Amino acid sequence: MLRDDVPGWGVYRHSDGKLVKRCNTLAELVHEEPTNEPMSFSAFLDKAGYRPYETVADAYTVHVSTGEALPNDAYRTALEGVRYLIEVKADTQSGFYVLVDDNLTEYLIVLDLLQPLATHKRWVADGGGAGAGQA
Repeated sequence: MLRDDVPGWGVYRHSDGKLVKRCNTLAELVHEEPTNEPMSFSAFLDKAGYRPYETVADAYTVHVSTGEALPNDAYRTALEGVRYLIEVKADTQSGFYVLVDDNLTEYLIVLDLLQPLATHKRWVADGGGAGAGQA
């Protein structure tokens, strides 16, 4: 479903054509160490200053920085230079997030990496039976 170099769990940053794992959870990203701090994703977005921007084929949702000052140094440090936070809806219950800086080229490269997932989700949603996807 996804390319081999796009695993489905954790928080990633795009580097040299690959998604490189930064940590396991968004809370760990902010606290820079493993933590069990309970926090919903919507609460994280509010505290981090991000809002939903676009959802693609129920495969992933792009969240964009509102540009407002982050509430504390931990969020500001963890998300420095990050314009887009992409929440990937993989087939697991685990979180899969991609951080993308404020660079259109990087953003488009990451979307290209995620395209096989979006194509698969569309195919499944359309029934994906014999002849599906043929021109």
